[in-house]
Amino acid sequence: MAGDDVPSPGTFLLTRNAALDLRRIHTRSRREWGEVVADQYLADLYGVMGTAATNPEGGRLRQHRSAPFLMVPARQHFLIYDIVPQGIVVLTVQHQVRDIESLIAELGRNFHAEVERLKRQA
Repeated sequence: MAGDDVPSPGTFLLTRNAALDLRRIHTRSRREWGEVVADQYLADLYGVMGTAATNPEGGRLRQHRSAPFLMVPARQHFLIYDIVPQGIVVLTVQHQVRDIESLIAELGRNFHAEVERLKRQA
């Protein structure tokens, strides 16, 4: 960002992991329910990301877990995110039946380093 530019409300970033999650969700949805349903499902997930970015504090804080993060339901999934200077960074997108804390803990050092880099960017 240059000079005094301020991020627009609703700005969200995706980690590589989150982008791969979305690709997998779309692929499976397309296989199970067809292209139209898969596209709509993904659009709904992106809509929740925009809403979360506009009101990042609205997510449920999971502070006493493997790592502090916020999460919000999105259809049958949870968007797991953290607040960064630009808005939010979506860490991962996981089905609601998954053990989110264990998944975050297993993501590893590179994942956490990527999140820290995004937090430092202004």
